[in-house]
Amino acid sequence: MRINLTRALFLSISIVFFISSCKKSADNSKLQTLMIDYSNSGKTIKVSRGQIINLTLGNPGDGGYVFDAPEYNSKVLSLIANTHQPPISNAIGDFGKDIWQFKALASGSSNLTITATRSFDKNNPVVMFSGTIAVN
Repeated sequence: MRINLTRALFLSISIVFFISSCKKSADNSKLQTLMIDYSNSGKTIKVSRGQIINLTLGNPGDGGYVFDAPEYNSKVLSLIANTHQPPISNAIGDFGKDIWQFKALASGSSNLTITATRSFDKNNPVVMFSGTIAVN
């Protein structure tokens, strides 16, 4: 009987120690997704670690341009997805929108630049968006 009581006490203390030593993860589910677009170009955008940033730009396909890979600090930001939304109108030159979804990984700052180039003129990219993402 004494051995069972000792085992139960040891097990209880071990469970309490294990639970108290577990690191609680930050609850980022309450952070709102930040929506940005060309109007935010040239600005510093402040976000919290774990926050999602959606950058939406008009697709420049009507000029023969295609988007290049975004440039950013991968220690601060992570590219989660890049999607294309087809045009919702039949307007000439409407090639829809492209959306990049980033997650703020760590405190710091990152320049975020998205350019577009033409297949016959790769040496002259056009800056479609350029801004600073400051993560706290």
